[in-house]
Amino acid sequence: MNELTYRLSSMVGDSLPKKHTSISYGIMIDGEFVAVDALGTQGKPEDSPATLECTYNVASISKIYCSVDVMQLAEEGKVDLDEPIVTYLPDFVMEDPRHRDITLRHCLSHTSGLPGTQWRGFSVSDLSEPDYYRDVYDYLSKSSLKASPGEYAVYCNDGFTLAEMVVAKVSGLAYSEYCKERITDPIGAPSTRLSDTRDENYPLVREGDKPGELLMIQGAAGMTTNMTDLCRFGNLFLGGNQVISMASMEEMAKPQGRTFLSGDDRTELFGLGWDNVDFRDPDYDLGDGVLLKGGNSFQFTTQFMVIPKHRAVLAISETHDCKLDVCDLGLKLLSVAMMDRGINIHTRGKTLTPEEIQAQAGTYLVPSGILNFKVTGVFADAVKEGTNGSKTRPYRDLLWNGDSWESLEDRIAISFEGSGDDFFMMLTRKGRTFPIAMKAKEGKQDFQFWRDRVGKSYIADDLSANDMVIHENMTAFTVSELPGYRGIYLLSFAQKEDSDVYDHYDAPVTPLDDHRGQGFLKTPTNGSRDLLDPRFYAVGGVEYCDVASYRYRDVSSLPVYQGDPFPSTPRENQLYRIGEEIKELPAVPLGNRLMIMDTDLKVVYDSLFPGDYSPVDEGYISLI
Repeated sequence: MNELTYRLSSMVGDSLPKKHTSISYGIMIDGEFVAVDALGTQGKPEDSPATLECTYNVASISKIYCSVDVMQLAEEGKVDLDEPIVTYLPDFVMEDPRHRDITLRHCLSHTSGLPGTQWRGFSVSDLSEPDYYRDVYDYLSKSSLKASPGEYAVYCNDGFTLAEMVVAKVSGLAYSEYCKERITDPIGAPSTRLSDTRDENYPLVREGDKPGELLMIQGAAGMTTNMTDLCRFGNLFLGGNQVISMASMEEMAKPQGRTFLSGDDRTELFGLGWDNVDFRDPDYDLGDGVLLKGGNSFQFTTQFMVIPKHRAVLAISETHDCKLDVCDLGLKLLSVAMMDRGINIHTRGKTLTPEEIQAQAGTYLVPSGILNFKVTGVFADAVKEGTNGSKTRPYRDLLWNGDSWESLEDRIAISFEGSGDDFFMMLTRKGRTFPIAMKAKEGKQDFQFWRDRVGKSYIADDLSANDMVIHENMTAFTVSELPGYRGIYLLSFAQKEDSDVYDHYDAPVTPLDDHRGQGFLKTPTNGSRDLLDPRFYAVGGVEYCDVASYRYRDVSSLPVYQGDPFPSTPRENQLYRIGEEIKELPAVPLGNRLMIMDTDLKVVYDSLFPGDYSPVDEGYISLI
């Protein structure tokens, strides 16, 4: 992985929700890959890591392949774009006699007037359908045209299904074989296949625990591919090649949509296969003639773009559970890639010097966690990262205006101010500016006892039966080091993910001596609230810690639970390690409480709260 890919993938990763399957992207400039990666997994149950070989259903991007197929046959004189489809498909019959006027051009430019989509067989889990084309003829014979062919354009899959059938009929090959022989094999794109010719060496990603999605609607939506091979296909449209002539590519790139509304400046930009043959975004200088095609299936969303001015191809595909705007994200990635070539294509974002970036970017601390301020290209994000792997972006998609980082969408700005040796992140909202975090720096001193505690966990053992705080976010903590900063430690509390006070709680402290620590932040307004001052001590060979108004005990000292009941007389909490499955819980006397924590120290059962107990075989049990 090159350095640019590392930065771009970090940018993508910061945008992903905690529960997602996979996203992959590729950027090619001047025929060379500058960045390509796949993040996440291939889906359940294996959850194997996604790799560059993994394929994604790019759905309607298949229409560009179908259009190329037709143009190849037109170049050879085997079809005519303006000849009625019935010339090639005499079995195509509809009750509306206007169907006899539908041409290949109508089909490829969304002006056919056909109803839209044959849903039967669109997305399947296997390819057992005996005769898909028979079903197409049957479906169309019972359907009506919405308009006369050529009257106006409206997005339509049915036209590309008919175009696919023409390609198969005229060439004498199965459509999937034609695409393989005439497009994907010649450009060296072995992962790009239709469902019936898929190569198992290029595994298909599945969203979550859904079955693998196969599409029988091949010409309109059936292609699966990885992003490197999709970029190779896109690169055809940036110059001469042996697959399709310049004249055919120019024909595909002409505006061929039709509209009857004077205020409609989008519909006419349909090309042959392309969604938009002159795509523009007000935030980016992309130049003229940008070719855009999107794809959306029941599991995937994909964006595919060819940008002549910058000799660039962009391909990005995600499973729906990533919940990202792939067009917006793709343009951000492209802008960073162009920035590496000394070109700022963003129309609003100004660039910073390396010295300014070094001063501003880095790790900032709040009482409950780590806030990493990341500058990538013209963009900046403040990412709150937990030691439990959680990530949130409280401030995102910021652009530098020369004085501060602005988010026009959220109407906020981030700036910075120094005071003595300290450096603070400032937030401006609704005309008021105040500090929100302090930049991290190494602690003034460090001690071996603290380094020895790294990785050790402590669980609260002086609870009361009616205390709800301990259920949410103060049950237990683990000691860790702040990465890159010697002498700064984090007390990482194992709170429930649905707690509405903090999304995670990683409290920064610095040692005072072997056994005492102190919260050291001094950010005014709200940025220094809830600081913690831990005090460690030993009793009977067991280490305890007093912090945050509770007493915590080293979990390594806990005995194994043997089915012990609550003590008959009131005394301190009884804490145990669970060594084997607890099928039945002991009776909880009135005024008492039972809590069970998992191996991550999070509460999974609490008798104070409603809910059924599911047997666990690892973790911790507390009799309160």
